[in-house]
Amino acid sequence: MGAIDKLALGSVVISIASVCGILICLVQIANRMDDSVNQANSELLQKIALLRVEMEQAEQASPSDPLLSLVIRSAKQSTTLRRTIRHTWAQNDHRVVHRFELHAPTVLPKARPTNATNGSAADWLQRLQHHHRAATASNARYLLIVNEYVFVNMPLLLETIERILPRQGFILCRPVPNVPAQNGTCDPAQPILLSMDVARGLTEQYVVQDGRRLYLNDRETEAFVRDQMHDEGRLTFFFTAPLLRFAAKMPLTQRIEQLWLSLIGNYTPVEY
Repeated sequence: MGAIDKLALGSVVISIASVCGILICLVQIANRMDDSVNQANSELLQKIALLRVEMEQAEQASPSDPLLSLVIRSAKQSTTLRRTIRHTWAQNDHRVVHRFELHAPTVLPKARPTNATNGSAADWLQRLQHHHRAATASNARYLLIVNEYVFVNMPLLLETIERILPRQGFILCRPVPNVPAQNGTCDPAQPILLSMDVARGLTEQYVVQDGRRLYLNDRETEAFVRDQMHDEGRLTFFFTAPLLRFAAKMPLTQRIEQLWLSLIGNYTPVEY
């Protein structure tokens, strides 16, 4: 073998080794991301589970009652998107009742810190209760308010409501930036989860949990959308970041279907 052939062969070997090294690094990075998501979020759920033990009352919800009343904010023209949502994470389930709240086409909503900081927690909650009064008519244990472009990890959410979350006096949300969640200043652009007694205004005693670790951030959501997470079925999260910015090369409906299949075909209950 000549010197040139040896040099060419050496270059090929080095290239292959470099590619293998890059692939190994990518897998390790993905695994580290999965571990960071699961560890932080599982710790939050363990903390919340203690509230259920402390706040549990003697009366139990009827086994036939749904767990969740779901309000999905949707643009009027999003007919296909609503159909996709019904067939994926909001599909027919005896544990869930859902309705779409239609509105005019809008851009991606932002948090409104002015309203949140000027009003008290009670004022914010009264506005939410008034606006969603129709959704509280069911005997569901919880009310979830979410926008159509956020993907919901429904299997894990329902399991957590059934096993972990306290049945009374509970709100989980992502707070308005730079405002403590304890003030009740939930970001209206993000999903808001309330126990039904709070949603109906039947109690003034409630705890607002900063659930931001259960809301995947933009980087984590993009990795999930691009199938770069390891074992998606064991990811501990409730909601993704808005999917709009990640749907440029594929319709939003296909993204939702892809994410749903990655969960429903690979879902393993998470131990807390």
